[in-house]
Amino acid sequence: MKTSFFLALSTAAVLSAHAAEIWSSLDGTIPELKMGTTTISRISYSSGGALIANGGPSASAVQSVLGSLDAGWYSGNKNNNNGTLASVTEDGATKLISASGAGGGFTAVKFNELSANTLSGYEALRISFDTGGLSNTSKTGQPQNFSLWYSLGGEGDSLLQAGSTISGLAGSVANKPYSWTISKEEYSSLFDQGATFYLVLNTGVLDTSYTYQELAVNNFSVEGLAVPEPSSSMAALFGIGACCLRRKRKAHAAKNAAS
Repeated sequence: MKTSFFLALSTAAVLSAHAAEIWSSLDGTIPELKMGTTTISRISYSSGGALIANGGPSASAVQSVLGSLDAGWYSGNKNNNNGTLASVTEDGATKLISASGAGGGFTAVKFNELSANTLSGYEALRISFDTGGLSNTSKTGQPQNFSLWYSLGGEGDSLLQAGSTISGLAGSVANKPYSWTISKEEYSSLFDQGATFYLVLNTGVLDTSYTYQELAVNNFSVEGLAVPEPSSSMAALFGIGACCLRRKRKAHAAKNAAS
C-alpha cells in the first residue's frame, strides 16, 4: 500500500508538471514592427559590415555594431551604403535583404530590456519567428544565418550567444518556424541579472554568382514559461495521489468481499 501510494505521487508529480506548463506572451519586449510607423534604421557598411559573415557574426561584431544603440530595428548591406534595406510589409512581416553582387545584407533587432524582476516569474524563455517565401525562387543558394545574443543586466559591453546559430541556404530556410528556448537551469545569470536580447538575421559574404534576394520573416515572439505556484502544484499532486489511493482501497475491499 505504502509503495503504491508513493508511486502514485511520483506519477502525479509528472502529470502535474506538464499540466502546469503555461507560456505567457512577453511580446512587448520586441520593438514595434508595423508598416507606416516602424523605422528600420540604416547602419553604414563601415560599421554594419561586420555583421555580414559566413556562418553568422562574432560576439565582438554584434557588440561593436549594436551594443550602444537604442532598442529598435536596424539593417545594412555592402552596396555602397545606398542599397535597399529591410522593409516592413502590410501584414507585419519584414523583408530581409541580401545586396546584389559581391556583398550581403543583414537585419537586426535590439529588444527592450527584460529586467531580473520580470524574469523571476519564469523558468524559461522562448524566442521564435517564422520565415516566409523568397522573392526570387530561381535563386535559392544564398547563405542565411539566424543568431540570438544577449547582454546581462541590459549592458551592451559584453555580449553572449544564446543557443547556436541557425544556418542554411535561402531555399532551405524559407517557409519554416525557428526558435530558441532558454532555461533558467542553463542560463541562471541571465535570469538573475536581467538581459537585453539581440536577434541578427544575415547573409553570408556573397559572391557574384548570387543576385538580389529577399526573405520574408514574421511572427516574431517572446514567451515566458511561468514558474508553477507551489500551492496549486501540491494540490494537484495530492489530489491525484488521493484518487489513486481510493481506487486501491476499493479494489482491495472488493477482493476481500469476493473471498
